[in-house]
Amino acid sequence: MVGTMQQVVLRRYAQGSPRAEDFALVEGPVPVPGDGEVLLKTLWLALDPLIRFAIDEKRLSGVTQVHPGEVMYGPTVSRVVASNHPGYGVGDVVEDRTGWREYAVVAPDKADWRGPPRKLDPGLAPVSTALGALGMPGQTAHACMIGIGRVQAGETVVISAAAGAVGTLAGQIGKVLGARMVGIAGGRAKCAALLELGFDAAVDYKATDFPDQLKAALPGGADVFVDNVGGEVMLAVLPHLKRGARMPVCGFIAYYGMGMEGPGPDRLPGFFRTIMAKGLEVRGFGGFLVGGQQALDDIAGWMREGRIVTPEAVVEGLAAAPDAFAGVFGGNAHVGKLLVRVAAE
Repeated sequence: MVGTMQQVVLRRYAQGSPRAEDFALVEGPVPVPGDGEVLLKTLWLALDPLIRFAIDEKRLSGVTQVHPGEVMYGPTVSRVVASNHPGYGVGDVVEDRTGWREYAVVAPDKADWRGPPRKLDPGLAPVSTALGALGMPGQTAHACMIGIGRVQAGETVVISAAAGAVGTLAGQIGKVLGARMVGIAGGRAKCAALLELGFDAAVDYKATDFPDQLKAALPGGADVFVDNVGGEVMLAVLPHLKRGARMPVCGFIAYYGMGMEGPGPDRLPGFFRTIMAKGLEVRGFGGFLVGGQQALDDIAGWMREGRIVTPEAVVEGLAAAPDAFAGVFGGNAHVGKLLVRVAAE
């Protein structure tokens, strides 16, 4: 294939929360696949909050780092448009991490620890779900509720950032398990969306009466706290946790723009005091590593049974990616998985 394509590169390392000006939309040549390689056309791009880890000048966490002038990293769903590999044919649809660009060449036999492009079955579910419910967010939500959270029927679970990709799925899995689900989200619209998804209560952390809302939603405390945020929201929840409560930590977006030391005051003494006093079980993890294939199989089954739905927020075109990604850290109104539709399926 001959021609040019659009791609988004990093203009400068992010300082604090990312801004749209940290990225640039540029043109480049469509790559040509060599021996054992496959040319992919990007259909969907996921704007995962964890991408923020890749654009610090000093890598603090995560396994990927993007430098100024390089194409932005990110998970994608693509169609094979040319193949020099026997395992992939033209027309196959795959999930991989090919970045913010219209086309990419991959060498399946030289894949990193995450493995080669994952073939998708468009007849199983919309292929965009490979970046959400049937992908890493689904594995993370499953681990939060089952592998790490060990949620039991009749327990109360509270989730921060509950309107996000992981939170919306974790809440629905909790209902499948028979738990009482309390979601924390920002704004009335997001809270209303959580109630529509089956949450038993939704608390608005932006409201002036947030502490009172939280207390009313957790009259008997919480057995499990799925934390995606950290910061002030986490500190507000901690007093409501029961003794021995489990706390799966799958995100800390309140601190993503910070280094290893944030601004004062130092809240760690109180956090550790609470862990000891209440015997909390706090565990961080990676959903891809913990959830595994079992998580995807379980979620696919629940989707077929109509017990789980997969809300998506879609923005159109690669050029929209920088603004949409910056919005993840600036109080956006999205519910569910945030996706960019790069090309029609």
